[in-house]
Amino acid sequence: MIKNYFKIAVRNLIKNKVFSLINVLGLALGMTCSVLILLWVHDERSVDNFHVNGKQLYIIYERQYIDDKTDAGYYTPGVLANEMKRTIPEIEYASNVSWLKDNSDRLTFEANDKIMKFDGCYADSDYFKMLSYPLLKGQPLSPLKTPVSLCISNKMAKAFFGSADAAMGKTMRFENKKDLTVKAVFADLPENVSAKFDFMMNWNVFLDENSWAREWGNNGPNTLIMLRPDAKPELVRARIKKFLDNYNKDQSQSFRIELDMQRYGDSYLHSNFKNGEIVGGRIEYVRLFSIVAVFILVIACINFMNLTTARSAKRAKEIGIRKVAGAIKPVLMRQFLSEAVMITTVSVLIALALIVLLLPFFNQFVR
Repeated sequence: MIKNYFKIAVRNLIKNKVFSLINVLGLALGMTCSVLILLWVHDERSVDNFHVNGKQLYIIYERQYIDDKTDAGYYTPGVLANEMKRTIPEIEYASNVSWLKDNSDRLTFEANDKIMKFDGCYADSDYFKMLSYPLLKGQPLSPLKTPVSLCISNKMAKAFFGSADAAMGKTMRFENKKDLTVKAVFADLPENVSAKFDFMMNWNVFLDENSWAREWGNNGPNTLIMLRPDAKPELVRARIKKFLDNYNKDQSQSFRIELDMQRYGDSYLHSNFKNGEIVGGRIEYVRLFSIVAVFILVIACINFMNLTTARSAKRAKEIGIRKVAGAIKPVLMRQFLSEAVMITTVSVLIALALIVLLLPFFNQFVR
């Protein structure tokens, strides 16, 4: 019986080619658009949210009160991380990072008679203990332990030395003024990382080149902390609020700075500040496009149902003959449902094929 339903359904679809094409392509294109948008939404929500210690990982931001104006941002003093780790027991690891929330530095390296520029950052030795960037070579506990330590990506290792194994222990000339030693090679960063870099250098190098960063009254770098598993974030937030009062002597009644913290995995989508508070960011686009994706799919489904219903009304003669021949209501329902299932199945298959074909171009477009 089911076989007969589908035979009749195929005949009806072939007989009404234009109707079938409009119905199938309309539903397929609607599903394609919706799925592509939802894949982008999923990708946006996954950025910086894959770290094993993500629930304990926070980024520090400043809230500055200047007269009657309040401003906020992720800029902090360049010596904040080590001091917070030293004085606050709940903090297990801490690291200052250069320009994590800005463009990374593009610097020149020389090795094996090759000179190339790569993007990179500076960080403390705790950095790779906090974030889940797997090391292909090197010791995970101390890849940035000394001022001459250099961690490079697998891409950078291949570019200069051919492989990660060959890169270990090699010397690289940095900006034609300093020799650094490759102490670790990390896997190329995934796409769902907000801060892209191909090398990481010891934080002391940054402080030596930017003496202003040693002063508590200046800010610019970012600060990451990782709390101990038993630490209470609200308690830590209260302890760091007035942390700079003991170090920044420039504060007064008309100018003062408070510290606050935000879960690092949230900082990509929630990075806009207003009156010193986090009020949104890219999350607004994520929410908007989520609604658009659902709206497109609903419209495609409504269009599919309307076309199917309109076509069914034109088949009154066929339905009448079937009833005269003894067909009962459940039989007719199964017949029309089989046709709807067939159209939907074909639409889904076409949508999947379109998604596979369009996904590489879509990824280039949204990156």
